[in-house]
Amino acid sequence: MYYARSLLLCLVTALSLNAAAAQNVYFGNLHGHTSYSDGVGTPDEAFARARNIARLDFYAITEHNHAQAEEGAGDRADGILIATRPELYNGTSPQALIPTAERWTENGRFVAFYGQEYSSISKGNHVNIFDISKVIDVPNGEFKQLADWLESNRDSIGDLALMQFNHPGLFNIVEKEYGRHKFASTEEWIRVLGRHVKLIEVLNGPAMARDGGHRSEQVQESDYFEYLNYGFHVGPSVGQDNHYATWGTLTDARIAVVADNLTKQDILTALKNRRVYATEDKNLRVIFTVNGHLLGDIVSSPPEVGSVLDIQVSLHDDDEPDAHYRIEVYSDVPGGEPARIPAKIVEVEGNTATPFKIDGVRYQQPGQYVFLKITQTSEHGEPDRVWTAPVWFEGPTTQPPSATDTIRIVRLLPNPTGPDDENESVTIQNSGNDPVSLVGWTLRDLAGAQWMLDSAGTIGGGEEKTIKRNRQPMSLNNGGDTIQLLNPRRRVVQTVSYGSVGPDEIVRP
Repeated sequence: MYYARSLLLCLVTALSLNAAAAQNVYFGNLHGHTSYSDGVGTPDEAFARARNIARLDFYAITEHNHAQAEEGAGDRADGILIATRPELYNGTSPQALIPTAERWTENGRFVAFYGQEYSSISKGNHVNIFDISKVIDVPNGEFKQLADWLESNRDSIGDLALMQFNHPGLFNIVEKEYGRHKFASTEEWIRVLGRHVKLIEVLNGPAMARDGGHRSEQVQESDYFEYLNYGFHVGPSVGQDNHYATWGTLTDARIAVVADNLTKQDILTALKNRRVYATEDKNLRVIFTVNGHLLGDIVSSPPEVGSVLDIQVSLHDDDEPDAHYRIEVYSDVPGGEPARIPAKIVEVEGNTATPFKIDGVRYQQPGQYVFLKITQTSEHGEPDRVWTAPVWFEGPTTQPPSATDTIRIVRLLPNPTGPDDENESVTIQNSGNDPVSLVGWTLRDLAGAQWMLDSAGTIGGGEEKTIKRNRQPMSLNNGGDTIQLLNPRRRVVQTVSYGSVGPDEIVRP
């Protein structure tokens, strides 16, 4: 049975309330083309094949936004492009992409997404932008301009549009990847694009194949691990990148979404919250939780460093009920080298009637994230792999002190002599009479990057302490920034905004 609309009712009592809120798994693809850019056929034909033949629950047509997309495209070069004829994208004709997607969307049966593939590979690679009403007119490769454009051009419900990093393995100039060189620093690149990007393709293609039955051409596991290690909060995605009439049938690879219901809003919300996994099996259902939180969640840290994480997994495949599974648990924090060695490996047999627990993986520090790689083997063919989104732990590890209102930022040094990621500093003052522990206190920018203040220990009454960044994820941007000081209860106790600063210039709130 290839339909994914299967309720995992057996999980309701076994998972936490957080996880039980979204029990269903739906399967689709988020990257495909028609003749409206450099593919073949029409959106009507694409959605019909995806729904009726591939039996997908959702499918996205993501036409190239720029006029150079057809250069050298041979039999696909028909001169029909949304870049030169934007009415093909958002016009009033029922054959335009947006009206076609709206017509094919039927709650409980199928969701048709529309979007655009922005930029060119040579200019820093492609990204998909979903559910926006205008053809993107930002020049290729100008990812910083794109981020500004997206702030003013929201999706159909007024939210920031969902962004996906496409086929990262096709571009290997690190300093230019997804426009990194257009930003003042790597930290700014992560902070700005991190507001928008929620997904990264782990499986892609083969885009130019004319028939089905293939395996994914690009398996980009190492890129996924790397972007998690940079500090991006992204889940693994799948795009067949169809350029011929293979929409949904090119491979068995799918992006699976854990969501409440099969509606456009529910699927889009789940995608934005990274409740996803990438799978080479077209109907393998996986539910993965850590401490009761579903894959994709960003949550407060456990109360104690060294505590054992409660990792639970449920697996179900209608076609291969007796398959063997090797489950690798990966744990990492941003910075340094990406995780390459699993923290834990377990093996199980067959479908799980109830979730099973994986013991032995411990909470180490704020910023830690945990995710799974699963390999399924059976007598039905090649092994199939799954990569899940992580669960991230990014809050404090201790209970708050009794005094909080006396703690304030009194100075910032965003542009110090020497490396910014080491020498940026914040000076904290305790204006009260009693000492206060800074364990659990954090700085946070508006993109959510954090700078833990734990290393300062206790600050005495009337005392000031200067704390260097020492390569923590949050930066003090030289071009101006807004920084919040949070106490261990996650309450914002101070907000500091500043403009552009010169070398060794002190910012005083």
